[in-house]
Amino acid sequence: MPIRHRTFLCGHRGRGKFCHRCQQEAEIRARVAAQRAAVHAEKQQWAQLFDHDLIDLRLLPRPELVTKARQIVREIHETNDYRLYKGKRLNHDRSIISVPLSHDYRILFQDRAGELVPLKVLSHEAYNTTKPGA
Repeated sequence: MPIRHRTFLCGHRGRGKFCHRCQQEAEIRARVAAQRAAVHAEKQQWAQLFDHDLIDLRLLPRPELVTKARQIVREIHETNDYRLYKGKRLNHDRSIISVPLSHDYRILFQDRAGELVPLKVLSHEAYNTTKPGA
């Protein structure tokens, strides 16, 4: 007795009640869509964290720099000790404090009656060109 194949609605041929190939492809598509949705949700959560920052950290190119900047801002806000992070007062304006974030980025704080308020994050190049006499 010959083996009978049937043609499914999708055009594939087989012996079962449904097309297993199409079912596997649908499962893969659903898994990929779920992964994409998870990545999208994670990116949205990351973007929403920037709304709660005291200064705009979107300039920073890497997530680990953003995390480090948040830690520095939080700890300096709590302790008011910028020297823990090798921060220095600027010569032309002693109320402005520069704290190195990395080799390429700096965080500027302003001393307002003993309280250090974060102003902005600058690249090292922008920081060097904003100082008077530079």
